[in-house]
Amino acid sequence: MADSEGVADGDILIALLGLTGAGKTTFVKIASGDQSLVVGHSIYPCTQEPKAVPFRMPDGRKIILIDTPGFDDDNRSDVEILEGIAKWMSQRGYLKRHRLDGLILLHPITVHRVGGTERRRTKLLQTILGEKAYNRIIIATTMWEQLNPSGDIMERQEERRRDLWSDLVNQGAQIREHYNNRDSAHRIIQEIVHISQRCGKLEPLLQTELTGNPNVIETTAGRTVKQQLLKDIKLSKSLLKEHELNRPERLSKRERKERKEEWEAWSEWRDKKAMLEERLDIHQVRLKRLNSLSFRLKNFFTGLFGG
Repeated sequence: MADSEGVADGDILIALLGLTGAGKTTFVKIASGDQSLVVGHSIYPCTQEPKAVPFRMPDGRKIILIDTPGFDDDNRSDVEILEGIAKWMSQRGYLKRHRLDGLILLHPITVHRVGGTERRRTKLLQTILGEKAYNRIIIATTMWEQLNPSGDIMERQEERRRDLWSDLVNQGAQIREHYNNRDSAHRIIQEIVHISQRCGKLEPLLQTELTGNPNVIETTAGRTVKQQLLKDIKLSKSLLKEHELNRPERLSKRERKERKEEWEAWSEWRDKKAMLEERLDIHQVRLKRLNSLSFRLKNFFTGLFGG
Protein backbone atom coordinates (compact mmCIF):
# COMPACT_ATOMS: atom_id res chain seq x y z
CA MET A 1 0.00 0.00 0.00
CA ALA A 2 1.35 3.41 -0.98
CA ASP A 3 1.69 6.22 1.55
CA SER A 4 0.61 9.87 1.10
CA GLU A 5 3.57 10.46 -1.20
CA GLY A 6 2.86 7.47 -3.39
CA VAL A 7 5.72 5.33 -2.06
CA ALA A 8 4.87 1.68 -1.45
CA ASP A 9 6.78 -1.26 -0.04
CA GLY A 10 8.95 -2.62 -2.79
CA ASP A 11 9.56 0.75 -4.43
CA ILE A 12 13.25 1.45 -4.98
CA LEU A 13 14.72 4.84 -4.01
CA ILE A 14 18.11 5.76 -5.48
CA ALA A 15 20.06 8.98 -4.90
CA LEU A 16 22.34 10.43 -7.56
CA LEU A 17 25.53 12.21 -6.51
CA GLY A 18 28.44 13.56 -8.50
CA LEU A 19 30.39 16.44 -9.88
CA THR A 20 28.48 19.42 -11.18
CA GLY A 21 28.06 18.65 -14.87
CA ALA A 22 28.56 14.90 -14.43
CA GLY A 23 25.16 14.23 -15.98
CA LYS A 24 22.84 13.59 -13.02
CA THR A 25 19.81 15.29 -14.54
CA THR A 26 20.57 13.73 -17.93
CA PHE A 27 20.72 10.29 -16.30
CA VAL A 28 17.31 10.81 -14.67
CA LYS A 29 15.84 12.09 -17.93
CA ILE A 30 17.11 9.14 -19.94
CA ALA A 31 16.20 6.49 -17.36
CA SER A 32 12.71 7.82 -16.68
CA GLY A 33 11.82 9.15 -20.11
CA ASP A 34 10.74 12.41 -18.43
CA GLN A 35 11.50 15.02 -21.10
CA SER A 36 10.37 17.92 -18.89
CA LEU A 37 13.58 17.90 -16.81
CA VAL A 38 15.91 20.82 -17.48
CA VAL A 39 19.47 19.78 -18.33
CA GLY A 40 22.39 22.16 -18.12
CA HIS A 41 26.00 22.63 -17.07
CA SER A 42 25.50 24.34 -13.71
CA ILE A 43 23.87 23.05 -10.55
CA TYR A 44 22.20 26.38 -9.80
CA PRO A 45 19.67 26.72 -12.64
CA CYS A 46 18.97 22.99 -12.94
CA THR A 47 18.94 21.25 -9.56
CA GLN A 48 18.65 23.63 -6.67
CA GLU A 49 17.01 21.08 -4.40
CA PRO A 50 16.51 17.32 -4.55
CA LYS A 51 13.96 16.32 -7.16
CA ALA A 52 12.23 12.95 -6.89
CA VAL A 53 11.34 11.42 -10.26
CA PRO A 54 9.22 8.23 -10.15
CA PHE A 55 8.95 5.89 -13.13
CA ARG A 56 8.57 2.21 -13.88
CA MET A 57 11.12 -0.19 -15.27
CA PRO A 58 10.16 -2.54 -18.13
CA ASP A 59 9.33 -5.25 -15.56
CA GLY A 60 6.86 -2.90 -13.87
CA ARG A 61 8.94 -2.17 -10.76
CA LYS A 62 8.61 1.41 -9.53
CA ILE A 63 11.87 3.34 -9.24
CA ILE A 64 12.26 6.76 -7.62
CA LEU A 65 15.43 8.59 -8.62
CA ILE A 66 16.54 11.46 -6.38
CA ASP A 67 18.42 14.07 -8.40
CA THR A 68 20.51 15.79 -5.70
CA PRO A 69 22.30 19.15 -5.54
CA GLY A 70 25.94 19.26 -6.62
CA PHE A 71 27.79 17.38 -3.91
CA ASP A 72 31.08 18.30 -5.58
CA ASP A 73 30.37 21.95 -6.39
CA ASP A 74 33.73 23.74 -6.45
CA ASN A 75 32.07 27.04 -5.58
CA ARG A 76 30.85 25.89 -2.17
CA SER A 77 32.73 24.77 0.93
CA ASP A 78 32.20 21.42 2.64
CA VAL A 79 30.31 23.18 5.41
CA GLU A 80 28.05 24.97 2.93
CA ILE A 81 27.35 21.69 1.17
CA LEU A 82 26.37 20.04 4.44
CA GLU A 83 24.23 22.94 5.56
CA GLY A 84 22.60 23.35 2.16
CA ILE A 85 21.74 19.68 1.84
CA ALA A 86 20.43 19.70 5.40
CA LYS A 87 17.98 22.48 4.57
CA TRP A 88 16.85 20.84 1.34
CA MET A 89 16.50 17.35 2.71
CA SER A 90 14.78 18.24 5.98
CA GLN A 91 11.79 19.62 4.09
CA ARG A 92 8.65 17.54 3.61
CA GLY A 93 9.14 15.01 0.84
CA TYR A 94 10.51 11.63 -0.16
CA LEU A 95 13.85 11.97 1.54
CA LYS A 96 12.45 12.96 4.91
CA ARG A 97 10.32 9.86 5.30
CA HIS A 98 11.90 7.09 3.27
CA ARG A 99 15.16 5.18 3.25
CA LEU A 100 17.37 4.77 0.21
CA ASP A 101 18.19 1.51 -1.51
CA GLY A 102 21.42 2.75 -3.03
CA LEU A 103 23.43 5.56 -4.55
CA ILE A 104 24.78 6.19 -8.02
CA LEU A 105 27.93 8.30 -8.00
CA LEU A 106 28.36 9.81 -11.47
CA HIS A 107 31.81 10.82 -12.66
CA PRO A 108 32.65 12.29 -16.10
CA ILE A 109 35.49 10.32 -17.67
CA THR A 110 36.41 13.53 -19.53
CA VAL A 111 37.93 14.93 -16.31
CA HIS A 112 41.67 14.37 -16.64
CA ARG A 113 42.78 14.84 -13.04
CA VAL A 114 41.19 14.32 -9.67
CA GLY A 115 40.70 17.71 -8.02
CA GLY A 116 41.02 18.50 -4.34
CA THR A 117 37.29 19.15 -4.01
CA GLU A 118 36.36 15.78 -5.50
CA ARG A 119 38.84 14.00 -3.26
CA ARG A 120 37.48 15.73 -0.12
CA ARG A 121 33.85 15.14 -1.04
CA THR A 122 34.49 11.47 -1.79
CA LYS A 123 36.06 11.13 1.65
CA LEU A 124 33.09 12.97 3.17
CA LEU A 125 30.68 10.59 1.45
CA GLN A 126 32.63 7.66 2.87
CA THR A 127 32.35 9.02 6.41
CA ILE A 128 28.61 9.62 5.99
CA LEU A 129 27.90 6.10 4.78
CA GLY A 130 30.46 4.03 6.64
CA GLU A 131 32.25 1.02 5.16
CA LYS A 132 29.28 -1.33 5.58
CA ALA A 133 27.27 0.74 3.08
CA TYR A 134 29.92 0.99 0.36
CA ASN A 135 28.44 -2.02 -1.43
CA ARG A 136 25.32 0.11 -2.11
CA ILE A 137 27.28 2.45 -4.38
CA ILE A 138 27.53 2.19 -8.14
CA ILE A 139 30.20 4.51 -9.54
CA ALA A 140 28.99 5.30 -13.05
CA THR A 141 31.51 6.94 -15.36
CA THR A 142 29.84 9.19 -17.93
CA MET A 143 30.59 11.15 -21.12
CA TRP A 144 31.95 8.08 -22.96
CA GLU A 145 30.00 9.12 -26.04
CA GLN A 146 32.16 12.25 -26.27
CA LEU A 147 35.39 10.28 -26.58
CA ASN A 148 36.98 7.68 -28.76
CA PRO A 149 37.77 4.73 -26.48
CA SER A 150 41.50 4.32 -26.10
CA GLY A 151 44.06 2.83 -23.78
CA ASP A 152 44.60 6.25 -22.20
CA ILE A 153 40.91 6.64 -21.36
CA MET A 154 40.65 3.18 -19.85
CA GLU A 155 43.81 3.82 -17.86
CA ARG A 156 42.25 7.03 -16.52
CA GLN A 157 39.35 5.02 -15.11
CA GLU A 158 41.72 2.40 -13.72
CA GLU A 159 43.78 5.11 -11.98
CA ARG A 160 40.67 6.33 -10.19
CA ARG A 161 39.86 2.76 -9.18
CA ARG A 162 43.31 2.42 -7.61
CA ASP A 163 43.35 5.90 -6.05
CA LEU A 164 40.20 7.96 -5.51
CA TRP A 165 37.75 5.05 -5.32
CA SER A 166 40.01 2.36 -3.87
CA ASP A 167 38.42 2.35 -0.39
CA LEU A 168 34.92 2.22 -1.86
CA VAL A 169 35.74 -0.55 -4.35
CA ASN A 170 37.61 -2.62 -1.76
CA GLN A 171 34.44 -2.67 0.35
CA GLY A 172 32.04 -3.62 -2.43
CA ALA A 173 31.31 -0.53 -4.56
CA GLN A 174 31.06 -1.30 -8.28
CA ILE A 175 32.33 0.76 -11.23
CA ARG A 176 30.18 0.77 -14.35
CA GLU A 177 30.36 2.66 -17.65
CA HIS A 178 27.25 4.64 -18.59
CA TYR A 179 26.79 5.26 -22.31
CA ASN A 180 24.06 7.90 -22.12
CA ASN A 181 21.22 5.65 -23.24
CA ARG A 182 18.25 4.04 -21.52
CA ASP A 183 19.53 0.47 -21.63
CA SER A 184 22.77 1.55 -19.95
CA ALA A 185 20.93 3.51 -17.24
CA HIS A 186 18.49 0.66 -16.60
CA ARG A 187 21.30 -1.89 -16.21
CA ILE A 188 22.88 0.26 -13.49
CA ILE A 189 19.54 0.74 -11.74
CA GLN A 190 18.76 -2.98 -11.93
CA GLU A 191 22.05 -3.75 -10.24
CA ILE A 192 21.04 -1.59 -7.27
CA VAL A 193 17.65 -3.33 -7.20
CA HIS A 194 19.39 -6.69 -6.88
CA ILE A 195 21.69 -5.39 -4.14
CA SER A 196 18.73 -4.01 -2.17
CA GLN A 197 16.81 -7.27 -2.51
CA ARG A 198 19.82 -9.10 -1.12
CA CYS A 199 20.91 -6.66 1.60
CA GLY A 200 17.89 -4.50 2.48
CA LYS A 201 17.80 -0.71 2.87
CA LEU A 202 20.75 1.58 3.54
CA GLU A 203 21.95 1.89 7.14
CA PRO A 204 24.69 4.55 7.09
CA LEU A 205 27.13 5.20 9.90
CA LEU A 206 25.97 8.78 10.37
CA GLN A 207 22.42 7.73 11.18
CA THR A 208 23.67 5.52 14.00
CA GLU A 209 25.95 8.26 15.32
CA LEU A 210 23.23 10.92 15.33
CA THR A 211 20.83 8.62 17.12
CA GLY A 212 23.14 8.63 20.12
CA ASN A 213 24.39 12.22 19.82
CA PRO A 214 22.76 14.94 17.67
CA ASN A 215 25.93 17.07 17.53
CA VAL A 216 27.19 16.80 13.95
CA ILE A 217 30.65 18.02 14.94
CA GLU A 218 31.05 14.83 17.00
CA THR A 219 30.16 12.44 14.17
CA THR A 220 32.73 10.88 11.86
CA ALA A 221 31.59 13.12 9.00
CA GLY A 222 31.65 16.21 11.20
CA ARG A 223 35.12 15.40 12.49
CA THR A 224 36.34 14.91 8.92
CA VAL A 225 35.21 18.38 7.90
CA LYS A 226 36.56 19.88 11.13
CA GLN A 227 39.95 18.22 10.65
CA GLN A 228 40.28 19.72 7.18
CA LEU A 229 39.25 23.15 8.43
CA LEU A 230 41.83 23.02 11.21
CA LYS A 231 44.49 22.14 8.63
CA ASP A 232 43.37 25.05 6.48
CA ILE A 233 43.49 27.42 9.45
CA LYS A 234 46.95 26.22 10.47
CA LEU A 235 48.27 26.67 6.92
CA SER A 236 46.74 30.13 6.61
CA LYS A 237 48.32 31.23 9.89
CA SER A 238 51.69 29.87 8.81
CA LEU A 239 51.55 31.66 5.46
CA LEU A 240 50.51 34.88 7.16
CA LYS A 241 53.36 34.65 9.66
CA GLU A 242 55.87 33.98 6.89
CA HIS A 243 54.50 36.89 4.92
CA GLU A 244 54.96 39.22 7.89
CA LEU A 245 58.66 38.29 8.04
CA ASN A 246 59.06 39.62 4.50
CA ARG A 247 57.43 42.95 5.30
CA PRO A 248 59.07 45.70 3.19
CA GLU A 249 59.82 49.18 4.44
CA ARG A 250 56.83 51.47 4.47
CA LEU A 251 57.53 54.77 2.71
CA SER A 252 56.31 58.26 3.45
CA LYS A 253 54.20 60.09 0.87
CA ARG A 254 57.24 62.04 -0.32
CA GLU A 255 59.38 58.90 -0.61
CA ARG A 256 56.74 57.09 -2.65
CA LYS A 257 57.36 59.35 -5.64
CA GLU A 258 61.12 59.01 -5.42
CA ARG A 259 61.19 55.26 -4.79
CA LYS A 260 58.34 54.07 -6.97
CA GLU A 261 59.44 50.43 -7.26
CA GLU A 262 59.75 50.07 -3.49
CA TRP A 263 56.31 51.59 -3.04
CA GLU A 264 54.84 49.12 -5.55
CA ALA A 265 56.49 46.28 -3.62
CA TRP A 266 54.89 47.56 -0.41
CA SER A 267 51.49 47.80 -2.09
CA GLU A 268 51.74 44.24 -3.38
CA TRP A 269 52.78 43.01 0.08
CA ARG A 270 49.85 44.83 1.68
CA ASP A 271 47.35 43.39 -0.82
CA LYS A 272 48.64 39.85 -0.34
CA LYS A 273 48.43 40.24 3.43
CA ALA A 274 44.81 41.31 3.13
CA MET A 275 44.11 38.26 0.96
CA LEU A 276 45.75 35.90 3.46
CA GLU A 277 43.84 37.48 6.36
CA GLU A 278 40.58 37.13 4.46
CA ARG A 279 41.28 33.47 3.72
CA LEU A 280 42.03 32.79 7.39
CA ASP A 281 38.85 34.55 8.43
CA ILE A 282 36.81 32.45 5.98
CA HIS A 283 38.14 29.20 7.43
CA GLN A 284 37.46 30.37 10.99
CA VAL A 285 33.92 31.42 10.12
CA ARG A 286 33.29 28.04 8.50
CA LEU A 287 34.53 26.22 11.60
CA LYS A 288 32.20 28.27 13.76
CA ARG A 289 29.37 27.54 11.34
CA LEU A 290 30.09 23.82 11.49
CA ASN A 291 29.87 23.88 15.28
CA SER A 292 26.37 25.35 14.99
CA LEU A 293 25.01 22.50 12.84
CA SER A 294 24.20 20.26 15.79
CA PHE A 295 20.46 19.88 15.37
CA ARG A 296 19.85 21.21 11.88
CA LEU A 297 21.44 18.15 10.29
CA LYS A 298 19.70 15.59 12.44
CA ASN A 299 16.39 15.81 10.57
CA PHE A 300 18.15 15.57 7.20
CA PHE A 301 20.14 12.46 7.87
CA THR A 302 17.45 10.70 9.86
CA GLY A 303 15.08 11.45 6.99
CA LEU A 304 17.41 10.69 4.12
CA PHE A 305 18.50 7.33 5.42
CA GLY A 306 15.46 6.35 7.46
CA GLY A 307 14.46 6.51 11.09
